[in-house]
This record gives sequence, C-alpha cells and structure tokens, in this order.
Amino acid sequence: MKMLHAPDATQREIVGHLHITEHLLAQVATLVSGRDCDAEIIPMPDLGLPHNVRRIHGGFFTGAYYHWESAVPMVPVDATVNLCGVTLFRVEDDFADEQDFRNRVEAARAILDEKSSYVWNFTNGNHFIILAENRTPGVLPEGRYLILHASAAEFKNQYNGLYPAPGNWYYDEIRVLVGKNGRYLRYLSGKPAERFSRMVAMLEDYQHERQRLCAALILGAEARIADEVCSLLHYGMPDTSSIAIGCQWLPDDRLQSLLLTRPGAPLYLIRAHVGGSNRAATMNGPVTLTPHGLGVRALRPLELAYHEDHLVIGGRRLELNQSLAGRDFVAIRDFDPHTDLPRILEACPGTVEAELHQVYAYHRTQEGS
Repeated sequence: MKMLHAPDATQREIVGHLHITEHLLAQVATLVSGRDCDAEIIPMPDLGLPHNVRRIHGGFFTGAYYHWESAVPMVPVDATVNLCGVTLFRVEDDFADEQDFRNRVEAARAILDEKSSYVWNFTNGNHFIILAENRTPGVLPEGRYLILHASAAEFKNQYNGLYPAPGNWYYDEIRVLVGKNGRYLRYLSGKPAERFSRMVAMLEDYQHERQRLCAALILGAEARIADEVCSLLHYGMPDTSSIAIGCQWLPDDRLQSLLLTRPGAPLYLIRAHVGGSNRAATMNGPVTLTPHGLGVRALRPLELAYHEDHLVIGGRRLELNQSLAGRDFVAIRDFDPHTDLPRILEACPGTVEAELHQVYAYHRTQEGS
C-alpha cells in the first residue's frame, strides 16, 4: 500500500481493512493466473466511508485506487463499479433567482422521468447540481458555471447493470475467495470479467453525453452552454486491472480536476502537477491520481465487524442493502481552505486555478425544499 498522507482517526481504521483487501486481491489474481501476482491500493487524502454498506462489507472504501496484476481478466464485484463523475460548464444564460433555478431543474427532471430511459439521480447520495460563480478572472473567465455530479444509474442494479444484483447478467458467474474473520473477495474472471471491463469502457462516453444532455435540459437548450471546461470521472476502471472509487485519474493531456468540498462551500478547479507520489501506471498510459472531495469520516470509533449477512459499525447492525447516507454517526469532513487545501495539495501536488463560489444548489438534503 502506498500512503500519500498522514491518515486521520477514521482513515487509520480503514487502512487496516484495506491491507486485507489488498492481500485478497493479490490472492485472487494469483489463483486465476496460476502464478504469483501483486496488488496495490493507494489511498487518497479523502479516504472515507462509502454510503454503500455492501461495498464496505466487500472490503472497498471511497477515496482509493485499487490495482492488481493478473494474467487472466479479473474484476472484484463488491467494489460496486459504476461510472460517476463531475462536469463543469460555463453558461451564458443566467437564472432569474433561486426559484427559477429550482423550477428549471424540476422541469428537466420531469422530462427525464416521463419521456426518457434515463434515471434521475441528482438527489442520490452525494450527487448534486450546483450553479457556481467565478469572481476572479484568470484561467476561467468571470461568470456563472453549472456543475453536475451524477452516475450512470441506468447500469447499476438492472439486469444489464454492473452492481452484483441477484439475477443480473453475471450473477451466476461470481466466485468467492473466503478469508479470515468474515472477510472475502467476490470476483469475476475470464470471459465475464472481459465483458464487464468492456461495458465500463463503453460507459465513459455514455456518462459524458448523459451529463451534457442533463445540463442542456436544465438550461433550456444546449446552445446556452458557453463552454465545457472539464468532464471528469472519479469512479470507474482506469484500465482492466484497476478500479478508482472517489479518485480521479488524469492523463498528462488533461490535468484539470475539481475538488468538491461541502454544501455551501467553494469548490476548486485544480491543475495537477506531474511527477508526484500520486502517479500510477495503467495499460492506457500514466495517470496522476487526485482526490475528488473531502470524504466521509466516522464521528466515533468504527470498530468494524464483518458478519455473513450484515456489518456492525460502531456497535450498530447494518444490513447489506442499507446506506450510511444521513446517518448520525458519519459526516463529511470539515474544511478550512487555509489549512485543509494546502494539506491536500501536499499529498497530491497541484495549482489552484479557480475558486468557484456556490450560488444555488440542488441535492439530497434540499430535495423538495
């Protein structure tokens, strides 16, 4: 495991569990390959708890890059892979006020719900739609920017989806390596793993177009998008032997990334520096890894205990189909730009190119307000 930063209390507990995940990944890769194979996990500064309890139960956490060597295609299914990311648009057309913003968002939602095959998920988990403002001219012109954060929900729990949902296209192909103390690794290998990786690769363009269509619906027309500044994935497969969860992977020709913070707080456009410890080699070329946000911490000791059909976190029993979203024992990390931003940039070097101030926001805790 390659640590880029000094972990906080929650991260110290998580890292102990990630060491086991790393070992299980190497064991499975060795098993399917018929020769010794290695695995490596690189935690990001925002390493934290996912909302998805099954993902934790399977040994995977948000804010990390998971890589394994294998001579035979292999994919760990409890990483609950999907495609998720953030797109930043500069917009010329403005909203009259917050109610106008919300009305247009809800109108877009109605169109998607009633007339399309898309699944509206901007109020799921930590997803959002934000109108932000750049007040200082520089790399970005002054003005308003629309930021969308969502995943390809149409390929999640459906038969054609990527989550390990009972009865889906690959469920009967899942194999299990059983470890100690309730730990295990469920995986696909061979042809099913190849198909899985092809689907993930196919969805990269799909996710990009999905974001653009949603932005155009909110604005009323695609012509009202003045510029697409960047479209970034922070959840997916950088190549067929790696998974990034809450971790951006930037090729050398696209080094801009967005650092998401907290509701109401500024967001930051950052240009990553090449050559730091956050560098990784993929089959598609070298990438620079950056955090996508602050991550979720536990407000009391985790004391994770793995059981066959449930998970215990801090003495609380949670079923595998439950979520941590909105629970009173977890929270997004606090953020002070004067101390936390330099700490993040020390682990993952980069230059802040713009500070985007939130004007209006639409997300889970504001739905229907």
